[in-house]
Amino acid sequence: MLDEFDMSVISFDKLRDMRERPDAQFVRTDDHGQVMYLFALEYEMGLSTWSAKIWAYSFEDAEMRVKAMRESLAVCGQMHTSIGA
Repeated sequence: MLDEFDMSVISFDKLRDMRERPDAQFVRTDDHGQVMYLFALEYEMGLSTWSAKIWAYSFEDAEMRVKAMRESLAVCGQMHTSIGA
């Protein structure tokens, strides 16, 4: 009776890898062909929690960028518009 069923083998590792990948809008490639990912940042100011986002090559790279921000972050000016390429 086994012939009556259509059987498939499921690779749970492959499914897990696919599920844990970020959606396309959170991944991009830099000018040198290296993949970058969008990371969320969070900080507290007064009684409020605020957020920002940065692009980095890995979690470790994102942490190094945050460390650099702690040491040298400055306001460059107010944003008014964005023009797509």
